[in-house]
Amino acid sequence: MSELELALHRLGQELDVPEEPDLVLAVRERLEPRGRMGRRRRRWVLATAVAALALLGAALAIPEARSALLRVLSIGGERIELVDELPEVEPAESLEGTLGERVTSDEARAASGFRLHELDKAPDRVYLGERGTVWFLYGSPESPRLLVAQTPLLSVDEPALVKKLVDAGARVERVSVNGADGVFLSGEPHFLFLLDERGNVVEASARLADDVLVWDEGGVAYRLEGDLELARALELSRELR
Repeated sequence: MSELELALHRLGQELDVPEEPDLVLAVRERLEPRGRMGRRRRRWVLATAVAALALLGAALAIPEARSALLRVLSIGGERIELVDELPEVEPAESLEGTLGERVTSDEARAASGFRLHELDKAPDRVYLGERGTVWFLYGSPESPRLLVAQTPLLSVDEPALVKKLVDAGARVERVSVNGADGVFLSGEPHFLFLLDERGNVVEASARLADDVLVWDEGGVAYRLEGDLELARALELSRELR
């Protein structure tokens, strides 16, 4: 059964159509015009639903329309946009200065305003960045092995925390992360920059990013970035305590 047939089947089950009353002939004849009106209304509702589903199906069948519908994805405080071509960006030689102010782990915990989740191994460096983001860096700014970022999500109306541009060389997968909705980006590096509380680009943050797993849980946006396979990224997400 096609998706259209399934949608129509569910719609037919949800329509509340009363049974015809089992009354004497004279009363039934008096009610018959209303019954015909009800049947005509039901046929109109079904016809309208068929037309709407057909239009949607036609739009999804057209490559250009399907591409437009799937060009933007928002999750975990991040806005991911599919573009035909990435901007020309030189890979940063160091992450120093792109993540925020360097602080100690204790200073990050005191300033975060929410409970930080950490791996068993202590990070090599900690940064406090835009919108209260705490970054744990494993490795060095010149040769990072793993980045763990956590940002409080204050409201659904606030601008995205991170904006990413991906092209056809990147793979975008919807995944489940500890029961929460998430997205895993892999393949070719993607273009990333941070946004301030007004939605303006933080110019110093622009860079190319590696594989990344993003999700939000309990009012906090999480991000794991590095040279990661999906299985390893999910494993690390479970190790955050």
